[in-house]
Amino acid sequence: MKRNVEQNDLLKLHFPSNPSFSPEAGRIAYRMSRPNAEKNGYDSNIWLYDIENDTNRKLTNSGAENFFCWNHDGSLLIFASKRDENKDEGKGKRTSFYAISPQGGEAAPLFDVPYAAHSVRALDERRYLLTASYEPEYGNPEDADVMIFEQVPFMANGKGYIGQQRTALAVYDTDARKLKRLTPPSMEVARYVLNKNKTEALIVGVDYKDVKPAENSVYKMDLFTGTIKCLSEGLPFTFAHASWLDDVVLVTGTDHKSMGVNENLKFYILENGRLQCLTPDLDSSLGHAVATDSHYGCLDLSGAFFPRDSALRFEGPVYCATDVMKSRLYELGKDGRSKQLTFDTSAVVDYCVDARSGRVAFVAYEGLYPPELYLLESGKEKRLTNFNRPLFDELRLSQPIHISADNGQGWKLDGWYMKPTNFQEGKKYPTLLHIHGGPKAAFGDLYHHEMQCWAAKGYAVIYCNPRGGDGRGSAFQDIRGRYGDLDYHDLMIFTDWCVENLPFVDGSRLGVTGGSYGGYMTNWIITQTDRFKAAVAQRGISNWVSKFGGCDIGYYYVEDQHLGTPWNNPENPWRESPLKYVDKAKTPILFIHSTEDFRCELNQGFQMFTALKVLGVESRMCVFKGENHELSRSGKPRNRLARLREISDWFDSHL
Repeated sequence: MKRNVEQNDLLKLHFPSNPSFSPEAGRIAYRMSRPNAEKNGYDSNIWLYDIENDTNRKLTNSGAENFFCWNHDGSLLIFASKRDENKDEGKGKRTSFYAISPQGGEAAPLFDVPYAAHSVRALDERRYLLTASYEPEYGNPEDADVMIFEQVPFMANGKGYIGQQRTALAVYDTDARKLKRLTPPSMEVARYVLNKNKTEALIVGVDYKDVKPAENSVYKMDLFTGTIKCLSEGLPFTFAHASWLDDVVLVTGTDHKSMGVNENLKFYILENGRLQCLTPDLDSSLGHAVATDSHYGCLDLSGAFFPRDSALRFEGPVYCATDVMKSRLYELGKDGRSKQLTFDTSAVVDYCVDARSGRVAFVAYEGLYPPELYLLESGKEKRLTNFNRPLFDELRLSQPIHISADNGQGWKLDGWYMKPTNFQEGKKYPTLLHIHGGPKAAFGDLYHHEMQCWAAKGYAVIYCNPRGGDGRGSAFQDIRGRYGDLDYHDLMIFTDWCVENLPFVDGSRLGVTGGSYGGYMTNWIITQTDRFKAAVAQRGISNWVSKFGGCDIGYYYVEDQHLGTPWNNPENPWRESPLKYVDKAKTPILFIHSTEDFRCELNQGFQMFTALKVLGVESRMCVFKGENHELSRSGKPRNRLARLREISDWFDSHL
């Protein structure tokens, strides 16, 4: 007998991530993470899949493993771990590395560095290339508990206050037992790739003081001499990724001229300080943009691509792109046209490519199953793991049904409805409108744990992709200066469609919720209409004017998206702020925020909460200590469960 989804089923999910081919491409190492309620964290271990023998086994058991790489010849896996709890000095600023044989056995300590490291690559048998966070030293003879700020940005979600911190490239020599910083003190490294011989690196980064610009640069570095050269000198461009393609440098990026900071990326050849666009007609989001709450630890590969050996039959690099409601893998041909590579899966969330064999290992959703590890070889997709299948084969799920609604302004909106799990014909149900974040994101028909929990509790759930969202091209996603206008129109049209066409939707018992941008829209909606009887605004925004200087997105975001700053045209961002219209609100609302959220900061919630309390509107503020903007996706397990309970209890009591 199948059963309904329960909130605690979150603790039973498995989250694969970070696949990596061995040098001979016969094995795939990857990280597997699971929520652990007892320690209120996640157990993460390294697993190894042998392609030839079709075997899958756990390689480490401490539950404390982080990022990793293969050594120079594939005889060892090198990984960062917090397994040694006795190394507490410099908490958060020391990284310990270990080595383990792919055949198994005990992991051996390899080296430590006195910095928070983020990635590792083997250059040869003794040298390892790291990215690590460096902070400048300041005189503090009083040993005061003080932070110094001399630049913007000064904070980052998930990292807190960063001061003048920089992510740098550094090389650790295991023979000399020394770490050498390679990049200049003022350079921030965003991404890097190595050449085939691992003697040079292409770096996407920015060298700045005072205010970090929206534009960045591509650099080439000699990893032996440390010599660095800017390849994009004088180009007002924002690069996402750079790599060698045969003898030229291929990049993804944008100049922001036509659609602002959310403009879709294109592929370019960077040569002799000039850019030649390879994909002038490409208008897709390069990366995974399908919103869900059920994967963990995956790399942010937005704008990234992986070249394949052109001496073989493969033409060009592999990349991920979001098309309408699916994120899939594509191959870029030499003619600039793209060829779709994955069809069976719904959303690719992490992947890697072996350049010589052309094999692609990827983590993806398939139907209503959470992500598993897959292999793409010779045009065929093969699922390699089944961690989540046993659990989901016993669950009774609500299948999202796709619908298309005409918004009356030239667009067909993609939307979905989910019936309550124990649906009975002829009965009406309270209904929740769920709004995705972004706004440059998209919903699809993936497994979404919180929505399945709501359906199991007797709610119908409706959701759509309004303008401003991803997957439909630049014209659809451009709502600069029209926040609360075009998007609000689409959401209300979609809600109207559901009330009029779905007989089980109770139009007198509607609730609305969303996170980040979805939290902003929830705040906006309750100031524009009282048709919703309850609302939950999660990590939302209430005041675009005050947001100018208090967010890690970038100081330029408010001016770019809302056409003003606090001193120049402040009426524009204020016009799009829910706080301006808060005296019109009547809907009972729950606010969910986190103390370490530097994306949609805590004060944004308190401004709205305070105003509503003063105005006598029923409201409640739930603040999670120590959590950040990723609470719903990678927060501590017990906090994630408490969040789900708070939302359900609020809607239960009002709907």
